[in-house]
Amino acid sequence: MANVERGIDAETQLKSWKLLQGALSLELIQRLPDQTRGFFLARGFTRETANDIGTQCVLQTIGKNTTTTPKGTSLSYNLKDWIIRTSAETRGIKLKEQWLQEWKGRDVNNAAQLAFRWATFPTTQVFEPGGDYNWGMISFGLPPGSFFDLQVIWKEDNQTQSHWITQIECPKDR
Repeated sequence: MANVERGIDAETQLKSWKLLQGALSLELIQRLPDQTRGFFLARGFTRETANDIGTQCVLQTIGKNTTTTPKGTSLSYNLKDWIIRTSAETRGIKLKEQWLQEWKGRDVNNAAQLAFRWATFPTTQVFEPGGDYNWGMISFGLPPGSFFDLQVIWKEDNQTQSHWITQIECPKDR
C-alpha cells in the first residue's frame, strides 16, 4: 500500500512529498526559483538561461531502494513514463534532454551543460538492492505557484508499479 508523507521544513517553509511504496522511497522537495537561478548562475549559465530553468518548477528529488539485503528487490524507472496532470493538461515532465536540445545554437557553454547534466536527476536508472539511491533536480516545466499531480511509474522486480502524488505545489517566485 502506498503512503505519501507531506512535510514543511520548519526553517525554510519549503514543502515536500515523500512516496513510500514497496521498496521505493521517492522524495520531492521544493526549490525556490532564486535557489535554482543562483545554483546555475554559479555554474556558468547566463542570467537569462538560469532564469528560464529557475522558473520551470524545479524540485529536488531523492530516489532510493529501501531494501536492506543485497539480494533484495531491484527498482528501475524512466522519467519519460511519468505524467503530470494540471487543470489545463496532462503531459510528461520536462526532461534534461529537452533542455539540452533547446540550448543548441544558444550561448550555453559545454561546462555549464555538463554541470546541468550532473545536477539533474537521471532520466533512467536502476536502483540496486541494499539501499542504492540517487538525487538531483527535476524540472517539471510549470510556472511558479502552479499545482499539479504526478504519476510516478517504476518497475519493481520487472513488475510495473505506479502511484499518483496529488497537489504538488511549485514554489512561488519570491
